[in-house]
Amino acid sequence: MDARTAADSRRWYHALELAPGVVTDGWFDLRGDIHHYGIPEDLTGKRCLDIGTWDGFWAFELERRGAEVVALDLDDERELDWPPRRRPAEHEMSQEPRGAGFQIAKELRGSTVQRVVRSIYHATPEELGTFDLVFCGSVLIHLRDQLLALERIRNLVKPGGTFISAEEYDKRGRFLPWRSARYLADRDSAVVFWMPTLKTWQAMHWTAGFDATTVPARFTMYAGKGKERFGVPHAVLHSTVQG
Repeated sequence: MDARTAADSRRWYHALELAPGVVTDGWFDLRGDIHHYGIPEDLTGKRCLDIGTWDGFWAFELERRGAEVVALDLDDERELDWPPRRRPAEHEMSQEPRGAGFQIAKELRGSTVQRVVRSIYHATPEELGTFDLVFCGSVLIHLRDQLLALERIRNLVKPGGTFISAEEYDKRGRFLPWRSARYLADRDSAVVFWMPTLKTWQAMHWTAGFDATTVPARFTMYAGKGKERFGVPHAVLHSTVQG
């Protein structure tokens, strides 16, 4: 399959370049947001992990910068965190593996990224090793147990390594003098169990075992097309493990 045919053959989550000049029409076009994340320009010789890779936008970006990359995701939608009362019926779930687009993009790009089918809850250094940089963008917000995920991530970061996280946060809660997280599991939009304030995200990184956390950027991430286009506030956090 040539790149143009592949780009037109399916619905894509990410807008990404399959070949020079051939870009998928993804729901999320993150190309203009890359500068917010503070990813080092040169990752030559570094080992990196992309959590929740989907079509692979960030995994391929890390690889483009010279890294050896492992990409983590689940194939089966039934294994995602669903609130019990909002879990789709079996026939409503996609029958296509979530990694189908990734595999097409990997082959067309000539990529060597290793994709591993694993929940972050069950990701261990014994199986995956440890990483100089772990990246997780817009994933934790959809998890039932965000702190457990952060604990697992901490165990995957090498001494001296960095965790880059970008997540939605509760902007209204910034006026509160205490840390908080809104409970949203029963709302009828995207699956979000807890919406932490930025202070709470920072506290959770510390609780999970990271030694220092900074917030280098806040920005609005946009998704969708035309009348369906919407923006979501995101904060970028860099957390480090002492060497």
